[in-house]
Amino acid sequence: MKMMWMAEQEKQEERLKRKMTAMLERSMNTTLTGTGMSYDDLCMHPNLDLPEGFKVPCFELFNGTGNPKAHLRAYCDQLVGVRDNQALIMRLFSRSLTGEVSEWFTAQDIRRWNTWEAMAAAFMERFHFNIKTVPDRYYLEKVQQKSTEKFCEYMSRWRTEAARVQPPMGEEELVSIFIRSQETYFYDRMFSMAGRPFSKLVKMGEATEDGLKTGQIVSMTGKSTGSSSTGFMRKRG
Repeated sequence: MKMMWMAEQEKQEERLKRKMTAMLERSMNTTLTGTGMSYDDLCMHPNLDLPEGFKVPCFELFNGTGNPKAHLRAYCDQLVGVRDNQALIMRLFSRSLTGEVSEWFTAQDIRRWNTWEAMAAAFMERFHFNIKTVPDRYYLEKVQQKSTEKFCEYMSRWRTEAARVQPPMGEEELVSIFIRSQETYFYDRMFSMAGRPFSKLVKMGEATEDGLKTGQIVSMTGKSTGSSSTGFMRKRG
């Protein structure tokens, strides 16, 4: 009789334990939901399942110092084959962010982004200051060779900047502006080459630089009417 009573007591305690556990779980879920800490609150598209066979790429990370548009383009390029799955594209985007950018993303109310375009627009708005102002033709005339770079390096940098000018320039205008951007001893040599192909200016610039280094071309300073001008001449043997 005593054994039957103890068995019944143990069953009641077990039922009470399960009931208390269920109540505690419901209480925790209610608390999490109320504070926005549940899985559904924290996860973007919580019901999303990865497509069968899909492997998450190792994304290039954006830390806030690069070009945000370039990052968006690189990110999309790594998701070939899932372009129509906006939920997946949005869900994985946080994996391409690091540092303070990741902190910014985590602090956002993800429910306000209904589409990938909305998320991308918010990202661009936050980090658009990293994009340089598009140069104009006047700016190009001020892009001169640095004392620490070779002429070929300078030419490459100048062409990169020129390629960003809108509307694009034709070869003749490109040559004209490049000549006007030169220091005096290069300008004097190139002035008569207006209308020639850009590649000819590059060869002239490299030859002039080499001549200055070897001493075959020597710079000279002359004064006239109180002002100074810099020119050069070929060194006679």
